[in-house]
Amino acid sequence: MPPKKRKRTEKEIVIENYNLDEVKATKEWTEKTFRILNTRIKGDTLEEKAVQILRAQNITTTMTKAHLLKENEGKLRLRKIIGDGGIDLFGEIVIQNQTLQWIAQCKMTKQLENGMINEMKGLLSSRPNTIGIIIHGGNKSKQIESMIETANSDIFVCHIEELHMIRNQIEAKSIQQGIRTIAMTRMKVEEMEEVEFDIFGRITKAKRIKNVDIQTWGSQSK
Repeated sequence: MPPKKRKRTEKEIVIENYNLDEVKATKEWTEKTFRILNTRIKGDTLEEKAVQILRAQNITTTMTKAHLLKENEGKLRLRKIIGDGGIDLFGEIVIQNQTLQWIAQCKMTKQLENGMINEMKGLLSSRPNTIGIIIHGGNKSKQIESMIETANSDIFVCHIEELHMIRNQIEAKSIQQGIRTIAMTRMKVEEMEEVEFDIFGRITKAKRIKNVDIQTWGSQSK
């Protein structure tokens, strides 16, 4: 009997459906998208293109909101928006056998504002083992590069026309310098006696501590 064919996983099917050479954004795509007058539709177009490009690179990607549209008398009416809390996309990427979480913001504007970096820093501040990706379609200032260097977690600012190389960029950063993310520690203590804490809630003195379990999330650069 011939060997049974292995059933493909859902991830393999998704990747197969998006050929990187076919879905990557071109200059013509960017120019066409900027001609869209409706700001929301323009932004959605960028997000949908980003999802295709990321999935084609074997990067698990989820959109945080869904627009359910209904056509009525030739007009599209917005029926429902699921809030995203400032995050447009999120997912996971495996780099050197390490699974990293990532969140992304998408901006289809002529000029990427510096405030986007501070906003991303804020979103990452409470997310251990998570990097940020800002996907844009316009220009960016030189100041942005220096701003991301001071972030506690790595932030990758990527033009949509270069997004097809984002996996290579993250892998190169991991090999050369290591990936920088917020680390978070949780400590579970079964029993404590005569314990003193500082103003940050850290234990400074204790007569007795029993059965301590410490878990850490996140990583630091090399």
